Amino acid sequence: MRNTIIESLKEMGRVCLLAVIPVVVDMLSNGKIDFKAIAIIGANAALRFIDKALYLEGKAQGNETLQGGLTRF
Repeated sequence: MRNTIIESLKEMGRVCLLAVIPVVVDMLSNGKIDFKAIAIIGANAALRFIDKALYLEGKAQGNETLQGGLTRF
């Protein structure tokens, strides 16, 4: 379980890092902070965290349904 959370946090960090860079560059060039964009990035990262956690937990338990993550694909 601990490894699942750590790996899911890594995935969330990757999503945040890759999504925040272009948004921050745009904000710096415009001189405005767009809190809606930051909230969307945070929500997307949280969903990726949940998806990765479900996948890894399903893989560890051998549960085919959980391995599909949130979308079951």
